Amino acid sequence: MFKKNSLLSIDILRAIAAFGVFAYHQHIFGLIARYTSVPAIDMIDNFGAAFAVPLFFLISGYCIHLSNMKHLAGNKPLPLKEYYKRRFLRIYPPYLAALIFSVAVNYSTYNTLPTTSDFIVHLFVLQGFTVAYFNTINLVLWTVSVEIAFYLIYPIFYCIRLKYSLNKALLFTLLISTLSIVYFWSKTVLTLPQYFCVFNIWFAWCCGAFLADKETFSPVDIRKPMYILIYAGIIAFRFIPAIPNIIYFQLNILLWTGPVVFITSKEQWFVKHYSIVTKVVTSMGLSSYSLYLLHEPLITLKNYLGHRFLPTGLQFAGVTLGTLLIPVVAWYSFKYIEKPFTARKKTVAPTA
Repeated sequence: MFKKNSLLSIDILRAIAAFGVFAYHQHIFGLIARYTSVPAIDMIDNFGAAFAVPLFFLISGYCIHLSNMKHLAGNKPLPLKEYYKRRFLRIYPPYLAALIFSVAVNYSTYNTLPTTSDFIVHLFVLQGFTVAYFNTINLVLWTVSVEIAFYLIYPIFYCIRLKYSLNKALLFTLLISTLSIVYFWSKTVLTLPQYFCVFNIWFAWCCGAFLADKETFSPVDIRKPMYILIYAGIIAFRFIPAIPNIIYFQLNILLWTGPVVFITSKEQWFVKHYSIVTKVVTSMGLSSYSLYLLHEPLITLKNYLGHRFLPTGLQFAGVTLGTLLIPVVAWYSFKYIEKPFTARKKTVAPTA
C-alpha cells in the first residue's frame, strides 16, 4: 500500500543544490573570503561549480521514478500521455518565463538581444545540443535541454524495469552510457554538448531512480556491504588523477548517491524536528527550480541597478540586499508561475 508524502529530505537536497549554483555564480564565498581575509573560504564556491548540478540530476532521477512507484506497485505500464503532460507543465512554463525575463534583462542592462535563431533554439529548448547557443541567453539553461531529454527516454528505463528487473534496467543504461562515453572519448576535441551528452550521463541519472526503487521496495538492500563497497569504489575512482574529463561529471553525480541515501533515510527525523530553519531550507528547495532558472539574470539586474543608481557609499549594502532578495523573488516565481500550471504533486512513498 502507498500513501503520498511530501519528502522534506528531498527539498533539503534541492535547496543544497540550488544554493550551491547560486553561491558559485554570485561568488558569495569568494566575497566572504575577501572581506574576512580567510582565503580558504573561497574554495567553498567550487562546490557549486563541480557538484551542485550533478546533485540536481541525481535528485531528478530519484523523484521521477519515485513518482511512478504506484504504477510499478500495480504492475502497470507507465501512462505516457499523463506522464509527458505532467512533465511538460512542470518544466516548460517556468522555463519560458525565465527565458523571456533573461532576454529582457540582457537588453535592459547590456542593450543586447539574441539572434532570431538563438531565440528559436532556446524556445524549443535545444540549446544544450548546440555549440553556438549552449549558454548564450542564460548560462544555466543548457541543463534544461538535458533534463527534458532524460524525461523523454525515462519510459525506456521504466519499461525494462517493469518487464524484467531493476538491475537489468540499470545495466542497460550502463551499457548505453559506456558506449556513448567511449564514442566521444575517441574525439580529439570535445564540445560542451558532446561532453554533457544525455547518453553519457543516463546511467548516473538512472542511479537516482535505482535508489528510489530500492528505498521503496527493498530499503534494507541499499545498505548491504556490497553497495557500500561500490560506493567506496566510486569515491576512490573519482579522485584518480588520470581519469578522462568526460567521466568526471558522471562520477560527480554518483558521488551524491551516498549522501542522498543517508539524508532520505532521515526523513522522519526531519519531520519530528521540524523548525523555522527547516521551513526556510525546504522553502528554498520547493522554489529551487525557479531559483536555478532566474538567479543569473537577477544577479545581472541587481548588479546593474546597484552600481548605476546607488551612490558609491551605498552600493555594497544595496548589492548585498539584492543578493538576499533573489531567493525571495524565486519563491514568488514558484508560487505564482510554477504552481498555477501544475499543482505540486506530493512524492509517492511507501507506508511504514
